[in-house]
Amino acid sequence: MKDFKKWFNTVTFGETKKYEKLVLWNFLDSFVVTIPYGVMLIAIYLLLIPVASPSEPLPLTPLWILCGVLLAQIIVYYFISKQTYIKICIGFAQTTKKARITMGEHLKTLSMGFFNKRDAGDLSTVLLRDYSEVETLASALVPQISVILVRLTLSIIVLSVLDWRMMLALILVIPLSLPFAILSYKRMDNVSDALLKSQQESISLTLEYVGGIQTLKSFNQAGEHFRTLKETFDNQRKHSIRIGLAAAPIGMIGRFVLNCGVGVVMLCGAWLLTSGGLSPLYYLVFLLISLNVYEPVMTVFSFISDYARTDHSAQRIYELSHKKPLSEPEKSHQPQSMEIVFKDVYFSYGGKDVLHNISLNFPTKSMTALVGPSGSGKSTITRLAARFWDVNYGEILLGGVPITQMKTDTLLSKISMVFQDVYLFHDTIEENIRMGKPDATMEEIITAAKTAACHDFISTLPDGYNTIVGEGGSTLSGGEKQRISIARALLKNAPIVLLDEATAFLDPENEVLIQQAISALVADKTVIIIAHRLQSISNADQIIVLDKGEIKERGTHDTLLEHKGIYTRLWEEQNRAGNWSLVDTLV
Repeated sequence: MKDFKKWFNTVTFGETKKYEKLVLWNFLDSFVVTIPYGVMLIAIYLLLIPVASPSEPLPLTPLWILCGVLLAQIIVYYFISKQTYIKICIGFAQTTKKARITMGEHLKTLSMGFFNKRDAGDLSTVLLRDYSEVETLASALVPQISVILVRLTLSIIVLSVLDWRMMLALILVIPLSLPFAILSYKRMDNVSDALLKSQQESISLTLEYVGGIQTLKSFNQAGEHFRTLKETFDNQRKHSIRIGLAAAPIGMIGRFVLNCGVGVVMLCGAWLLTSGGLSPLYYLVFLLISLNVYEPVMTVFSFISDYARTDHSAQRIYELSHKKPLSEPEKSHQPQSMEIVFKDVYFSYGGKDVLHNISLNFPTKSMTALVGPSGSGKSTITRLAARFWDVNYGEILLGGVPITQMKTDTLLSKISMVFQDVYLFHDTIEENIRMGKPDATMEEIITAAKTAACHDFISTLPDGYNTIVGEGGSTLSGGEKQRISIARALLKNAPIVLLDEATAFLDPENEVLIQQAISALVADKTVIIIAHRLQSISNADQIIVLDKGEIKERGTHDTLLEHKGIYTRLWEEQNRAGNWSLVDTLV
């Protein structure tokens, strides 16, 4: 019972009370649909009266009343079926919309570690395909089952009153057909899992292929990778065929068994009729109602494949919705300053130690640079400061308050982030900048763009600030995207700025413009900057040198050069690289 409640709560997206009302409308709809059957049986009885007693006249008045009942049934059924359709289609569409929004709200509470473990195709499958599958189940299959229950229950009650022997003959084949339905479901359940995995793989590879098409074409690998993608489509097609063949033969046997029930009713009724144990009227009633009993039961077999496939989707939604989020305090504490302090922080990810015993102090309105080889933990420190993850041991404080005692929205409102890999949304440039301050005026957006040195190139675009950028900002160059992201951060004007190699891999002209924009961004802010070009952080208030997740050196540029350690080696290597020439190499 507990598992059923969990399943029912999942397929109704938590709106069990609302859905119960929808089912009641279906019951009412089903009851109104069965009225013509009752009218027809009464009419047959009235028409047979003159046959049984030739002296009796044809009862015209009751027949006209039955015609009026049928007319009223048509009118009532129109309004009830219309309301049922509206409540199921529109009502459940709104429920699904609300459920997707709720899932989106839940996803933003999860740590970044969760997203690093799940690819985009997997999450897309859940949010798009799985929700659609469950919506179809809840809006079509479950109401159909309610209709079946109504018809079956009413038919059995009426038939039991008329003749219990004929009723037993009528329902005899129903339990005989159930094993075939169960076997069909089990086969569908096994194949559905394979189909789901193949669909997820094809979505993931499609996203990867489209996103990396430029790289694939540059290395002449587009055809090779498309063959791999085609193989996933072929695999999905194979499993789709298997899922159709898995249940069809068994389902047909079950339907055949049910069809045999009509024959059983005919034979049993004929035997009772010849022996005088059944009236011709009751025999005719059972023949007519048997079709009304078996038809809805047969419908179950056609929904077996949908149910098995949807059950997997419901499980995936349930698992995702119950992923443990980052803890949130009941009351958000406000920091007293913008000083960030790491106290004996240890952090591991995926079973690998990333940071070891990190104790750092990032004073208010100071610039701290993090340098070191790749994989030394620089980016991890900035992500931990923004609480993308929680530390394993130790503590991180902002203004004397542990960041775990601050609500995520409160913490992030204090932080602006500019990363190397800029992501812009498929929207206008204006809206991408406005993300920094949703209620910003157009004048504020233009001012931020001018300060970020991107107003001029935006003005040259055909639609200016209303220009739509491709997904991820694909229609803009790297430098243009970077400057827009800085304009976004400038508009937010948060007291803490995190910069992760914001000038890496840019041409000299763009780097100069972005350096100017960054200078405006970090003025009077608490700044943590990661830069592989040491010349750009030589004026930092303090420089932290990391290696293998540990602090190896700290100090100003001059004191670190005097120390003759890792920083000095990195500095000298970059100076030598700056004098490198392709001509010298070829010679």
